[in-house]
Amino acid sequence: MFPQYLYKNNSTSSFFFCSYIPLDLRHLYDGRIKFRISLRCGNKVISKKICLYLNKQTQIIYEQIRMGKSLSIDEMKRILKKEIEKSKKHSSFFSYVGVDRSKERTKQEGLETLQKEEIELKSRKKTDFDDEVEKLLKDEGITDINRKSGTFRVFRENFIKIQNLKIKWKREIINGETNAEFDLVSKILDGEDDFIDEIIDKKDAFARRTHLQPVIENYAPEPIEPYLVKSKPISIVANEFIELRRGTIGEKLLKEYQVLTQDFIEIIGDIGASELSKEHIRRYINTQIKLPINIKKNPRYRDLSINEILQLKNLKPQSRGNVNKYLTRLTTFLNFGVSQGYFKENYILGMKVPLSKKEGRKRREPFSPEDLKKILSPKTYLDWTVNFKKITSNQYTSFTTVKSVKYQFPYYWSFLIGILSGMRTNEICQLRLEDIIQEKKIWMFKVDESENTRVKTESGIRKVCVHPNLISLGFIDYVEILKSKGFDRVFPELTKQRDGYATKVSQHYNEKFLPSLGVWKKQIKVLYCTRHTFINKCYQKGVDRDIIKSLVGHEPDFTMDVYGGNPFTTKQLYQGISKVSYSNIKWNRIKVDWKKLIG
Repeated sequence: MFPQYLYKNNSTSSFFFCSYIPLDLRHLYDGRIKFRISLRCGNKVISKKICLYLNKQTQIIYEQIRMGKSLSIDEMKRILKKEIEKSKKHSSFFSYVGVDRSKERTKQEGLETLQKEEIELKSRKKTDFDDEVEKLLKDEGITDINRKSGTFRVFRENFIKIQNLKIKWKREIINGETNAEFDLVSKILDGEDDFIDEIIDKKDAFARRTHLQPVIENYAPEPIEPYLVKSKPISIVANEFIELRRGTIGEKLLKEYQVLTQDFIEIIGDIGASELSKEHIRRYINTQIKLPINIKKNPRYRDLSINEILQLKNLKPQSRGNVNKYLTRLTTFLNFGVSQGYFKENYILGMKVPLSKKEGRKRREPFSPEDLKKILSPKTYLDWTVNFKKITSNQYTSFTTVKSVKYQFPYYWSFLIGILSGMRTNEICQLRLEDIIQEKKIWMFKVDESENTRVKTESGIRKVCVHPNLISLGFIDYVEILKSKGFDRVFPELTKQRDGYATKVSQHYNEKFLPSLGVWKKQIKVLYCTRHTFINKCYQKGVDRDIIKSLVGHEPDFTMDVYGGNPFTTKQLYQGISKVSYSNIKWNRIKVDWKKLIG
């Protein structure tokens, strides 16, 4: 009985891959139910393996189509045909090595066999190879052989060297490493090695260069296929991931990725990338649940290995919420590996750790309509965010003076931008004036890393549409006024603290404003909950799930790099954010005349 994606026609010797188009996508293909591709392979075992891989690839393709990617049946076939050729090369190449690297047992057996061969090779005397070398030379038509001649010794040295190269090459293939020794073979062929240069007899040199090449061709390995290069150790993939991002994200975020991947490799082992499985992710999760927080910063743990830390007594495990944060960040790394062909799939998807009851109770909540009515009551909101003269001195949080002008407007804008964009509080407070841009007549916030700004995750680097309500409140006018006064930041009065620019604004709301209204709840309902409020409102208004993720900087369920980056246009993002509305808020009643106020 064949799997449903493996098809065999009695009229041909080849197997076919059959893909059934999901019901929700069939309308895009005139109701077509399925399509098939010939594997041009009559081996059932190999065909089954290829089809298993193709089935996973088609699921990724279908998800990309759901996110807006337009692909015809023919285009899908072209993509899959390339994967078929890669898979066939993979199968045929490893048949030469004699090891199925995907199976840990056979991999270890192959490595043990190579080790025995290597030990045996090193134990042999040079003269033990004379019979083999003589036979090879006779096969090439050289019958006048003197085993004591310089030419024969050179042949023997090359023969031994090639045997060592073969073992090294096979070991690297099994381990998924690239081979850096093939230029040595080239040197042998070109007669550039030192031991060849020692031979000065022209006749012998001519014979050597004429007859050495067939010997090498018979015994030296072929160059590694590009497809196999992708099956490299995870440490190599991690280094590539880090280096590609160096200079594109902040040093702090880059360091966090370095620590994350190092810990990941330490826990699961530096296995071949193609071997990564869900079991490895489970091992990582189960280990992280037992570990204390900040093991790289705490003096008690930072000089110890993870295994050594786990042996210590009286460990206080980190929160499960913190483990989920690691998983969110790790999924960026795995998405990279999938897009590059290193990992078969992102196994972290759907594997979040359930929170404890205590943690579950502490989860942040969105502001309710009643909360928003209290907070955005015109008199209350303006008094707490603009008209500080009406607030007693112990409630007033002063800002530093910048260029002899004192502004307090982060209080006003931070909450509004939060509930109308979903941006994190620090993302709002660190905005530069140059981050307010226009694309196709649509105003955007550019959230990015720089020398003085940071984002929480790589997916946090994004563009967010400025909500129409913010424009009606005069945000763009406010930005233009600051530009005219020579400022470079949206909130010049805020200074960078240890945790970013949001410290004073968060203190103002969480220690004064919200508690005064009876809205604040420790760790549950704070200024940051503007983000939760926006996301919650998006779902209520029917905004596409993946557009929400793109707007708020959450990692997508499937990598968007597979077929060309973020699939959403500026118009689509604007249409999504414009659906967000709060019916009980009278925006015109909290509007401020910025020209009059700033002067």
